[in-house]
Amino acid sequence: MLKKQFVLAVSLAGATLLFSQNLFAQPLSVGAAALWSESPYHNTNDRTVPFPLIDYQDENVFFHGLEAGYYLYHGEADQFSIIANTTGQYFNPHRAHHSAMRGLDKRHLTMMMGGEWTHVATWGVVKTALTGDVLNESNGLVWDTNYHYPLQFGALSLIPGAGVTWQSANQTDYYYGVSGKESRRTGIDRYKADDSWSPYVDISAAYQLTQDWTVVAGVRYTHFDNEIKHSSMVDKSGQTAVWTGINYQF
Repeated sequence: MLKKQFVLAVSLAGATLLFSQNLFAQPLSVGAAALWSESPYHNTNDRTVPFPLIDYQDENVFFHGLEAGYYLYHGEADQFSIIANTTGQYFNPHRAHHSAMRGLDKRHLTMMMGGEWTHVATWGVVKTALTGDVLNESNGLVWDTNYHYPLQFGALSLIPGAGVTWQSANQTDYYYGVSGKESRRTGIDRYKADDSWSPYVDISAAYQLTQDWTVVAGVRYTHFDNEIKHSSMVDKSGQTAVWTGINYQF
């Protein structure tokens, strides 16, 4: 789940840059940022990681953070697209401090593909996407729906929002379940996870320093569904991620 928050931050950064670019008519931006994220797993360090900020779109294709897509329909109010991304979820037992946690199996990063619908109106932006694992890692599905309302105060853009992420039983169990074999090997209680619904709130900001340079920042809190927080691998009821960076708009 550490990497999941990394991807959420990159996606949120992409949304921030997308809204600010729409305001300033800039189709491409590149930059760098850093993310701090707390770990949901037992005896695993919080993490600070750098990541690139790349955002681009035209009438046919787009790249927002770690998501790429192709527009099937691109109207002023509605967009339908095919997307490829990653939830970023993975678990590396070698990063754990506790010997029992180090004995668990790896949970691998995977690629997701699916469809996305975005609706833009005066009252805000609604986005929903359904994707599935295409690398045969989790064999799971993820459905994310969110709402954001961009606010403009001169050179400052604020984008508060909220959403919910559904993960299928396969997806949730792959990243948070503990098999009988793992339990016997490590002493950690066996756990079988079902599908999960995790709501979140976030806010991001972009400040236009000059015509070309923008400072961006954001924070997101995700509240874990019981299927996640009751896992014998997890010791938190939610997770916070904070990021900041700077980008150059072409």
